[in-house]
Amino acid sequence: MKTLDLNSWNRKEHFNFFSQFDEPFFGIVSEIDCTIAYRTSKEKGHSFFAYYLHKSLLAVNGIEEFKYRIDEDKVIVYDKIHASPTIGRDDGTFAFSFIEFNDDFLTFEDSLKKEIENVQDSVGLRLTENASRKDAIHYSSIPWNTFTGLTHARNFKFVDSVPKITFGKIFLREEKKIMPVSINAHHGLVDGLHVGKHLTLFQKLMDE
Repeated sequence: MKTLDLNSWNRKEHFNFFSQFDEPFFGIVSEIDCTIAYRTSKEKGHSFFAYYLHKSLLAVNGIEEFKYRIDEDKVIVYDKIHASPTIGRDDGTFAFSFIEFNDDFLTFEDSLKKEIENVQDSVGLRLTENASRKDAIHYSSIPWNTFTGLTHARNFKFVDSVPKITFGKIFLREEKKIMPVSINAHHGLVDGLHVGKHLTLFQKLMDE
């Protein structure tokens, strides 16, 4: 973890400009071709959710701007970014969770399985200390519907700089499995260029 030198940052003026906004977040909805990734995960007996979540997190950690977080008047650059996805329960409720990032997929998948079990054995939102960590991505999934737009509940009194990524229902288009993906990020830290880089890397990893 390090502190970004704002005076030598070529986006200092952008950061100061957007940080004054009541709503500094912007959002982009795109699509990811999951055809190869879905087939690979099923052939190897892995959870597809764990598979694409890990690929997304690999892509996040591959783009430095997605590691930027605001801490008072400073911008912190974290070494690693972890996953904080919402996990659903059989009773229709959901809870927050936290899974540490690991380059090794099997280690990550095992941690995710344990965290899902912890959610299933709990009640409420599980607002633990991990749920408010800044070195994470706020993930959510809407597996019941596709979407072309998405908004998030936001408390403008709370200074938030954690990106939010949401996955939608996979659908078929010309025999390809397509998944909508929504990415919301603080415009003082991230531009459309960086979201585009993330999506490009995410797609590349899904096609491996």
